[in-house]
Amino acid sequence: MKRLVLFVAAAVLFCSCSAINRNNENLVNLKVSMTQDDVVKIMGTPTASESYEATGGERLSILYYRTEEKQMTLTTVKEECTPVVFINGKLVGWGDRLVASTINTLRVKTK
Repeated sequence: MKRLVLFVAAAVLFCSCSAINRNNENLVNLKVSMTQDDVVKIMGTPTASESYEATGGERLSILYYRTEEKQMTLTTVKEECTPVVFINGKLVGWGDRLVASTINTLRVKTK
């Protein structure tokens, strides 16, 4: 039983590392103004996503892709992900700083 648990843990870690490498490689293929569908075709299914409405009616969408491993856990946290940011379905860029500035600039509605 111990061998099975170790095998499963090793397989999960190997898969997560290959996904991290693939996501980092795919980020360089993104171009500003791509549609969200085009980005998902390149990047694949995101680890997590969020969607907001701004006070001006714009729609802000954020897709999170795992690009690093900071903790040795079997669950992924946002700190291990790169956010990919869309306004009204068009890519505006990626990265944590972009998320913060976009939320502030658009005056995103929060509940």
